[in-house]
Amino acid sequence: MHVYSVFVLLSAIGTCTALFGSNSNVAPELEKGWEHVTAGSTIKLSHVKSNARLMMPQVSYGTGSQQQAITAHLDAAATKGLWRVEVKESLRGQPVLCGAQIRLINSDTDHGLHSHSAHKSPISSNQEVSGYDGRDTGDLWTVECSQEKWMRETPVVFKHVDTSKYLLSLPNKKFGQPISGHQEVCAGKNADSNAQWMA
Repeated sequence: MHVYSVFVLLSAIGTCTALFGSNSNVAPELEKGWEHVTAGSTIKLSHVKSNARLMMPQVSYGTGSQQQAITAHLDAAATKGLWRVEVKESLRGQPVLCGAQIRLINSDTDHGLHSHSAHKSPISSNQEVSGYDGRDTGDLWTVECSQEKWMRETPVVFKHVDTSKYLLSLPNKKFGQPISGHQEVCAGKNADSNAQWMA
């Protein structure tokens, strides 16, 4: 191999390493200005423990409220997993503060992420979480995080305002047909590893 060819090859390797890092499993650093989740933005939420995405598969629960089921699933490309962040008394584009009360609205259906103490989740018998096509206080969640603002790619937990329960997904609790393989999403009293989510 000619000296010039070796130089070009090494330069290309150096450029790729600078752009993506030497470990291909490490995500590239977020660009400045995109570090925060902002009011009015549309996001996907990953369950940290299982890497499944929060979604609304447009299937109704057969028990409980019989509202739309909320699940977590590994299909990262599904549009049913896009959520609009609505923040009380906040202008579009402003970073969401830790401690803020938010609504998560499914982009496909305009249903809010909802919970209520009156109904149990179908598999684990925790508190049911559903997709609700109205708007009330059952749609409100408090973002709890360790910084001043909600950062992307950083774990947070969501505490239900009405019932003080945390949004969970249970990787060992999965549905059968017609949503086979989807994990149950519910609300529970502990902010443990099952309660961590990341935008």
